[in-house]
Amino acid sequence: IMGKYGSSVVLPCWLTPATDAENLEIRWYRPDQFKNPLLLYQNRKVITDLVEMYINRSSLTLRNPQSAGLKQGDVSLRLDNIGLSDIGIFHCYVSGDTSYNSNNVKLSLTALGSFPYLSLEHRHDSVNLSCSSCGWFPKPSLLWKSTNEKGDALSKRQSPIYSEQENGLFCIYSWVILSSSVSNSMTCLVTLSEDEKRNVSLEIGAGLPVENSGVWKILFTLALLCVLALVGIVLFHFYRKYKSKSVNIILDKESCKKEFLSFNKQNDAVRDNDEAANIYKGSGFPYELCVHGRNKFSSGRAYWEVGLKQTNVPCKKSWLIGVAKASYTISNNKEDFSPGKGFWFLCSDPENGLHVNTEPEIVLPENITPESIGVLLDFSKSELSFYNVTESAHIFTMKIKRNSQEELVPLFNPGIGDKAPLKI
Repeated sequence: IMGKYGSSVVLPCWLTPATDAENLEIRWYRPDQFKNPLLLYQNRKVITDLVEMYINRSSLTLRNPQSAGLKQGDVSLRLDNIGLSDIGIFHCYVSGDTSYNSNNVKLSLTALGSFPYLSLEHRHDSVNLSCSSCGWFPKPSLLWKSTNEKGDALSKRQSPIYSEQENGLFCIYSWVILSSSVSNSMTCLVTLSEDEKRNVSLEIGAGLPVENSGVWKILFTLALLCVLALVGIVLFHFYRKYKSKSVNIILDKESCKKEFLSFNKQNDAVRDNDEAANIYKGSGFPYELCVHGRNKFSSGRAYWEVGLKQTNVPCKKSWLIGVAKASYTISNNKEDFSPGKGFWFLCSDPENGLHVNTEPEIVLPENITPESIGVLLDFSKSELSFYNVTESAHIFTMKIKRNSQEELVPLFNPGIGDKAPLKI
């Protein structure tokens, strides 16, 4: 059986000849886990809380619309929100007073990744075009396509480079060197199968001097925005639906280096003070200045908004907004702020621009300059989403992998050098 990552799947199992199974015992279990079934039907009751990772994800279902269910021996299993840990064998076991039988079903899955992200850079008499995409399983292929028939149009290309995200999905990256004297229409195509692929195209003109690269950044941004709009419109409708899940967040002043931060009386706004600017200036983003909210989340959905601009004050350029495991430890080392160590966030700083701390890190287009950020934490999908509230636009959604018992706290960092505070 083939499923889609994050979706639902039916693992079919039925008795032949058709037999009433309402008074039988039914077990669905993973290899060598007979005594720990993910679903147990016994004494006409369904039990699905014996294996933690399958709680609220497993149920008995019909293998097709014509099925009469247990009455005719249909003991099929439905799995929701399937992930990589579900790949493999599932055993279906049915027993009565005098006999038993079993069989197994093998589950495979695919994950359709993000639309490719193109980056354009001019170098002397050539153009470097790179392509990256994340969220795939298994490893996809990447193909560059050009409408130019001249052999010198593609002077050099990098074989795809793969990296594995914390959740086990794959990222793919490649680049190609183009002659700046040849017009070209380039397409980056990332593919799992004929029906599972993503692509982005970009027109590249001939004879573009290096100093005009800003024009091409604009053209690239416009092309990218078209792609993001298609993906974002669905996600933004989702965001509006759950905006009712707004929570009131109060900053925990005891969780940070108070000597470098200033808070308002309500403890819902924070910025750096003069001493912080002097100490951290020129040393990269000040990760040590993180402060978390008093709120702790472990289930359901939560939404909050963070303002980056005040009247007559320029919009903040340096900030970090996201979530962290409640047990996190603080440092000023960027390497310590990874998903693997319990941090998920959107960050802006003058050196690296707007980026998310995925693995590998993804830098977002320069034209995204939000004045207010909406944050939606959805435990049912294990996702953290960011929205541009002012423009009613989706920015990015990232997956969160954590121990189900671990609580998360909202995380904030005002950066340094801005007059405007972070205002929740």
